[in-house]
Amino acid sequence: MLLLCVLLRRRAYKQCPCFFAYVTFGVIADAARFIISDLPRPYYTTYWVTEAGYDLLGILVMYEVLRLVLGSLARASWTRFVFPVVVIASSTLTMARVHAVPTQFGHGVAFYILAGEIVVRFIQVFIFAGMVMLVPLLGLQWRQYAFGTATGFGVYATVSLLINLKLSDFGTRFTFLWDVVSLVAYSVAVLIWIWFFSVPQKIAISNPELSAPASGVLNEYKDALRRMR
Repeated sequence: MLLLCVLLRRRAYKQCPCFFAYVTFGVIADAARFIISDLPRPYYTTYWVTEAGYDLLGILVMYEVLRLVLGSLARASWTRFVFPVVVIASSTLTMARVHAVPTQFGHGVAFYILAGEIVVRFIQVFIFAGMVMLVPLLGLQWRQYAFGTATGFGVYATVSLLINLKLSDFGTRFTFLWDVVSLVAYSVAVLIWIWFFSVPQKIAISNPELSAPASGVLNEYKDALRRMR
C-alpha cells in the first residue's frame, strides 16, 4: 500500500501503466486472500486465480520495462525479437526443469499456473541481467523507473528460483524456510521499488533551440575521417 501511494504521488501510471496495474492488483489480491483466509475452498480458488493474474501482469511489466529501456534503439530491427527470444528461452528452461523434477500438482490448472510463474521468474532474471549489461554499453542511467522495476523483480526472481529448486529437492521440510525467504525477498523488492519511485525520474529532453553544425565544421569532420582511413 505504501508503494501504491508512492506511485500515485509520482503519477507513475503515466510512464509505467503495467507496473502500476501490477501493484494495484497486488494490494487487492492480498486483501482478498486475507479476508477469506479462514475459508479453505474459497481461499484455494482465490489463491490460484490471483497467482494467474500475477503471472500475466508480471509478463506485461517486463515487456514494458524492455520497451522503455530499448526505446532509444527502437529503429533497430533486432529489438523487436528480444522479448520473444527471452520468453522462448524461459519457457524452454521451465519445461526442462518440470520434466526433470515432477511437481506434486500433477497436470491440472495449478500445475500450469505454477509453471507459468517459473517462466515469469526466468524472464525477470534474464531481463534484469540484460539491464546490468546495457548500462555500461549504452551509457544509460540507473536511477530510472524501468531499471528500478527490473532490479526489484530481478532480486526477487533470483531468490525465488533458487528456493524453488531447494523446495523440489527437500520437499515439505523446506516449506517454512521457503515462506520466510520468499517474504524477505519480496519485501526487499518492494523497498527497492519505493526507493526508485521516491524521486521524480529525470528524462533527457532535447533542446529544440540547438542549431545544426555549420557546413565548415562538417567539412572538417569529413577531412578528419578521410585521414583516419
